[in-house]
Amino acid sequence: MDKRLKEISTRLSEYSAGKFDKNILLSPRLDEVDAIINGINMLGEELKAVTISRDYFTNIFNSVSDMVFILNNKGVIADANTSAEAQLQYEAGELIGKPINELHRGTGSFLRSIVRELKKGNGLIAESSVLYSSEGAAIPVSISATYFKEVHQQQPVILLTACDITYQKKAENLVIRAIIDTQETERRRLAKDLHDSLTQQLSAIKFYIASIVKSVKSPREKYILLKSNDALTTVISDMRNICFNLMPKTLEEFGLLQAVKEFCNHFLYQKKANFIIEQTSSLPELSRELAVDLYRVVQEFITNAINHGSANKISIRFSYLNGILKILLEDNGKGFNIHQSGGGMGLQKVQSRIKSHKGALNMISTIGKGTCFKISIPLTKQV
Repeated sequence: MDKRLKEISTRLSEYSAGKFDKNILLSPRLDEVDAIINGINMLGEELKAVTISRDYFTNIFNSVSDMVFILNNKGVIADANTSAEAQLQYEAGELIGKPINELHRGTGSFLRSIVRELKKGNGLIAESSVLYSSEGAAIPVSISATYFKEVHQQQPVILLTACDITYQKKAENLVIRAIIDTQETERRRLAKDLHDSLTQQLSAIKFYIASIVKSVKSPREKYILLKSNDALTTVISDMRNICFNLMPKTLEEFGLLQAVKEFCNHFLYQKKANFIIEQTSSLPELSRELAVDLYRVVQEFITNAINHGSANKISIRFSYLNGILKILLEDNGKGFNIHQSGGGMGLQKVQSRIKSHKGALNMISTIGKGTCFKISIPLTKQV
């Protein structure tokens, strides 16, 4: 038997074991067997190149600090890098076979929105979202996704990366909190200045005008004074309304519940919506900062429900049990798509106010069926 045939058999066995370092030497004859040997050597080089390329990709895949997932066309995780396993607290290989929606805790809308955008021809999409660890911890992430197709694959897979933006979110919340605190301080100062200075001076002018009206003989001059008195009455009323919106005295003197009732009965809203305000249990005394923050949250919800949601029925319920203050806000307005709302400054401030007290906000909204805010605030160290 030709020794070269035995060497071909040996080399093929090594190739099957992943060893591609040795080539078979050609004989001086360059016959048919040498032609086979040449093909075997070329095969070894190709297999070696593929293996190096795959190992190189695997090393990069697992060295990236961001979470990286490869999803099949049904949204099932075909592979995940070590960062994804570590940050989401899964064992090696445990993520493979899980639907990505399970990590998002969605109803399918998460994957559908990604596929929808990719099918539009957007090569790379990016959006903010949340993934949940195996322990149930919510991790805010920046998601990027694109189609990825290898030569031998008929269907493209989705290459999805998720960058943990927890610290970025904390920084944003600190900035928003600073803005909120500055605004509240300025509102309180402005309300005090308007009430103690300008409103009092206008009231004095009104008193002076009223005191001389009866002594004026000229009908024309008396008419002008009466009109001036009426104008001052309107201005003083407007000033008091401005002071009320800036910082209602009821909030500081009688608490959150009475301030909310006063706001709902305010002339701006009393003819626009029907309010249902309930208190299912007695509430403890709240710190001034917490009372102001919750008042602003309710104020923001009502304003948006009426001005943007065209709601005509708003329900506000307060309850307190086992150290947890709960506020349920519901309207029958137009509703909105939470994932496409953009998270405007108003909503960011609402979330920041609640998070700063270690609270939680659960927003539920359906197009055509209204909006619901479920707020929970632990009060064990708040009062």
